[in-house]
Amino acid sequence: MVELLQRDGRLSVAELARELRVTEVATVDPFDVGYETPVIIGLKVQRSMLDAVADQLSRLPQVRYVGASTGRVDLIVEVVTRTNQDLAEFLLTDLARIEGITDSETNLIVRIYKQSWDWAIRGDDGR
Repeated sequence: MVELLQRDGRLSVAELARELRVTEVATVDPFDVGYETPVIIGLKVQRSMLDAVADQLSRLPQVRYVGASTGRVDLIVEVVTRTNQDLAEFLLTDLARIEGITDSETNLIVRIYKQSWDWAIRGDDGR
């Protein structure tokens, strides 16, 4: 990949994938690239502010995923930071600034067993 990019640094992801004979979607274990603090955060949110809170969260660079959910929390958020101090800054400053969040529960990921983004689109027959 480095050699291809040295020849043409403007190659698209699709062109790189085609040249390397790999899929365009890649996943990276955050622990392998120096990010020691991936977390899943469950947020309780004022229902009337759900979309506004989700929009604000989606703009933060540490946030990788935001989804509305059913059950005990209204939003599920995946956040990846390099250190516990970075996580604390995110929780105590960035998250605290967002109006409409009424409660949160942060769960530290200590090991990743599976991470996949290669979703298949199935036909009406289920295959």
